[in-house]
Amino acid sequence: MKKILLVSGCSFTTANYKSTQHPEREFLWNKWPKILAEKLNMDCINLAQSGAGNEFICNSIIDKIESMDKSSIGLVIPAWSQCRRRDYQLHFSRSNREVWRSEMFDTLGDIEYWIKKSFRIYYSFQIYCEYFKIPYKQIQMIELYKDNLREEYSELKYYAYDEESIDWKKINEKRKKYNEYAKSLVYYKNFKNFVGETTPTQSLQDILTDNRKNKQTLKWFNISSKDSHPSEYGHNLMAEYIYENL
Repeated sequence: MKKILLVSGCSFTTANYKSTQHPEREFLWNKWPKILAEKLNMDCINLAQSGAGNEFICNSIIDKIESMDKSSIGLVIPAWSQCRRRDYQLHFSRSNREVWRSEMFDTLGDIEYWIKKSFRIYYSFQIYCEYFKIPYKQIQMIELYKDNLREEYSELKYYAYDEESIDWKKINEKRKKYNEYAKSLVYYKNFKNFVGETTPTQSLQDILTDNRKNKQTLKWFNISSKDSHPSEYGHNLMAEYIYENL
């Protein structure tokens, strides 16, 4: 029997991605968890949901692990999302089931709190896996606070993707400030098993679109200039990078 690759994340990871910018299009290609599972000769369980935050990502994985034989798990990967998102559950009495919902922007707290909240979640996940001896890797899939900065320094809001409207100089100044804050937290130095060059302050998205040696561009990685989610090529590139760095 094959081992299981268990993954959770947000819209960069979900198997059922639907584009707000291109509602008429279908995106039926295999996403990176399925591609990676095939490379590892594992079966794939992908729990990711579009819009999900880090509380959902952590708890959906732990809830699933607690419902299955832990020895069947070959590898667990949380593809961490943005710190400002808020996740919560609703109980539907008629069907007697709980459903996760997510808000893109929490209305309470500030960015330092959201960063610390996410780091507590990451660290709790890490301790859980190590306690039960479950093989795990971690990925910061998208930048922890990128859209906080875009919203502050762009004329456009979250779903309007337009590079020319963004004041990158101011964004990079704030990014440096928040990176320094994140790295000063006690949790940061204790994080383990991040894939490749990814860290809580360095996302896989940015590594593959900006910083990798062969310099892939946004045009190749993204669905379109309006939708920054990964294309079929982007998902294959992510699976390749993760596989090479396990």
